[in-house]
Amino acid sequence: MPEVLFDRVEKRFNEVIAVRDLTLDVPDGEFLVILGPTGCGKTTMLRCVAGLERPSGGKIRIGDRYVFSGPAGIDLPPRDRDIGMVFQHYALYPHMTVYQNVAFGLKMRGLSRGEVARRAGEALEIVELTGFENRRPRSLSGGQQQRVALARTIAARPRVLLFDEPLSSLDPELRSSVRDHLKKVHAAVGATSLYVTHDQSEAMILADRVAVMKDGGLLQIGDARDIYSFPRTVAVAEFTANPRTNLLKGEVHRAAHGLLLVPEADPYCFVPLPEECAPYAGRVVTVHVRPEDLEIVPHPGEEMGRLTLLALMPEGATLFVHLRFGERSGQLLARAPFGELRPLTRGQRVGLRFRRGNIFSVETERLAGSFGFGEDSPRREAQLPG
Repeated sequence: MPEVLFDRVEKRFNEVIAVRDLTLDVPDGEFLVILGPTGCGKTTMLRCVAGLERPSGGKIRIGDRYVFSGPAGIDLPPRDRDIGMVFQHYALYPHMTVYQNVAFGLKMRGLSRGEVARRAGEALEIVELTGFENRRPRSLSGGQQQRVALARTIAARPRVLLFDEPLSSLDPELRSSVRDHLKKVHAAVGATSLYVTHDQSEAMILADRVAVMKDGGLLQIGDARDIYSFPRTVAVAEFTANPRTNLLKGEVHRAAHGLLLVPEADPYCFVPLPEECAPYAGRVVTVHVRPEDLEIVPHPGEEMGRLTLLALMPEGATLFVHLRFGERSGQLLARAPFGELRPLTRGQRVGLRFRRGNIFSVETERLAGSFGFGEDSPRREAQLPG
């Protein structure tokens, strides 16, 4: 039995549908990350689980009992749902010490002094704040304050943990540190966790599975690798990009030198395709390639179209390369180790190969097939017209 179950859940705000026909099960102990752009419904979904929003329809079950059921008229208050929630803002009591903040909710539950001390101590140890018990929130860093909020939540030992973008207000260094602590906390506590974020990197690092949402609906759910490598729709491909991905519309053409993609953006800058793409010959498709899967050829032969190198942008040991089709506006982004592409110069004409990627139907924007992944490639999911 799944620990958390959504059964055709819907939430409307007047004419706006924030969550639509959501059906999803979360196994016991899973860390599920709900990923999506602002306004996609992910926080509303979390608040429906917590009992902070009443769904407009459907059912939600935690463990073996329904906490909400439209047909049965069930809507348990938050205190009776056995959940703990960590928000973006820490909401710590400034006049209380760290220990008092963590212990406050336990005291309100009527636990004995000894049990309160034991649970608070264990929670602070899990988030690595032992020794900070007598400090006040104002003397802590943002990351430490968020860990106090986390300790306060896990001290109550809820069945389900809910995280509403808890790291978004932290700077990058603190975000990385607290993210590491979250992974340790999940391993130590083992509670089923639902974590909301719009940060793609955060989702890929933390999740057992990622659920991608848009416009209130669930687009795809799976482990991070499958979501990144085999997005089922163009929307998933775009939103799981870091910093962006390449989507190139064009016709697959059979030529003397083999298969070519002739881009609509510039028919004179064709790109070779592997023989795996033969089923798409003669069709107009959208080819999706991540920046790291673009191979730049500094001195292309006549069988390869040429692109103009617009800019080289180093980022640590990585170099991002911006490319343009001739004089047209269409652009691509490549990423490679710094030393590999260092000899390139701005304005240079280069060729391009695709190491691996995906084929999307132009009409439906759904995944039709993949290439370059070997035996890991999924079956074709959408048949192209014609």
